[in-house]
Amino acid sequence: MGCLQSKDCPASGDQATASNVNAPVPAWESSPATGTLQAKPAESTNAADATAVELEEMQEARDSVGNLPSSVHGSVSSSSDTAQQRPSSRGVQFGGVEVQSFEVPPPPAEEHSHFLLQKSLPQIPASNVELETRASGLKHIGFGPLKKENQDEYFCQVGGFGGQKDGCCYCIFDGHGNYGRDAAQFCRQELPVWFDQELRKHYSKAAAEGIKDPNAKELIEPIISDAFVETERRLHQAGINVSSSGTTASVVFQNRSSVWVAAAGDSRVLCLAHVDSQWKVQPLTLDHRPSRRTEKYRVEAAGGRVEPKRLPSGKTVGEPRLWLAHLPSPGLLLSRSIGDDMATSVGCTARPEITFMALRPFLDQYLVMASDGVWDVLSNDTVAQLVGDAGEPEAACQAVLEAALLEWEERLAADNISIIVVQLLWGDVLASNGSAGGLRSAVGSFHSHQGRRMLASSSGGASGLVRAGTGDSLGEDHPRLGSAGSMSSGSSGTAAVAAAAAATQAAALQRHLV
Repeated sequence: MGCLQSKDCPASGDQATASNVNAPVPAWESSPATGTLQAKPAESTNAADATAVELEEMQEARDSVGNLPSSVHGSVSSSSDTAQQRPSSRGVQFGGVEVQSFEVPPPPAEEHSHFLLQKSLPQIPASNVELETRASGLKHIGFGPLKKENQDEYFCQVGGFGGQKDGCCYCIFDGHGNYGRDAAQFCRQELPVWFDQELRKHYSKAAAEGIKDPNAKELIEPIISDAFVETERRLHQAGINVSSSGTTASVVFQNRSSVWVAAAGDSRVLCLAHVDSQWKVQPLTLDHRPSRRTEKYRVEAAGGRVEPKRLPSGKTVGEPRLWLAHLPSPGLLLSRSIGDDMATSVGCTARPEITFMALRPFLDQYLVMASDGVWDVLSNDTVAQLVGDAGEPEAACQAVLEAALLEWEERLAADNISIIVVQLLWGDVLASNGSAGGLRSAVGSFHSHQGRRMLASSSGGASGLVRAGTGDSLGEDHPRLGSAGSMSSGSSGTAAVAAAAAATQAAALQRHLV
């Protein structure tokens, strides 16, 4: 799954230790004295973490249940329970009539896996390093007797997203069910547009009010989270039948070296760093499966069941799925998605998990996004090696696709596949007394779709390369070349000095990488 491993916490009252938690990747901060990037000391894990994480975990599950339709969960209260709460009987009502009872399980005894993931990532963006971003994406229908349509969609925009010169957005949607293609296509058309508009409002308001850091982690997170919920609301208004259909959604917003990743489902996102001639993988999402303890807790608290599929013989097969309490439906392998009304009634939610990462200059080289058509047959490390060997984003996408299809051949059928590869090219380190760091953009073309130039997609196995271009994200109904642009590095000194500084920074970061 490419997830950070969880660990069991000791019972309440015991001394909790965190010696077996993976050491966090160091964050990087700018030294006021030298203007160079230095390793920020890693935050030590203390004995109180276990209890704090359990409380956060239970609150997250309770909040998710509270966000579900009141007609379904009107009888589920959100009292101020503690981590030691005993199971109690609850009822679920439809139209005021109680139709089932269930036991609210105790909170899981493991640490919150997403909490640990976020804690391991660097949090301080570098502001004095130039960065060029390139991206490419493709999709493939797969093959087999049941593959009559491609339910995957993707979106790419490099430069100009959210009204920001360096703003980039990448999305993958993986539909499922009879109307999964409709759901994925709708979300690709609506979610980036709404997200772009809300970001523009945010940055305009921040400029008017003189907000010092409009890119603060906590300011962007609510916007990207609401984009998922608003898209689901519009999906219902559009009249698409999503009672047993829906789509996963993974969205990345990159503004210079700051990256927000929001995910609902199992379309995974990775960051690849090149260290000591090897590719190191940092997962930025955790697959939303009902088998995850935090997800299972939320589903069961909402009255659902989590168990494998049961055959008529009574034998169970496969991994745990999400079911209604007393009916063999919907059997969903996801615990978060956009749509899936039946599953939503028992805890499935469109509200994403959000991860923030400050990219590490000269170390982080790629962002990789893909639907489960890739991850079901290829490991994170295999994908990292394929991308690194290919180099250019377009070639990397093709290499991953071919490798995945080759693995699928043994199963005589291949799932839909979508891939986006983002290449990060680090430039010169700017002087500490110079102007703000810039991004040297490249000329790029944007493929239009249904009147929206910002929607870059592909049909069949063809791929489209999208690079930094003009700042506006919505435009005319024809391809348009972005203007080549270069931001001045200010008083950064001579090229020789800048090159030497870049080499020094790269060497320092290599030595400090965990």
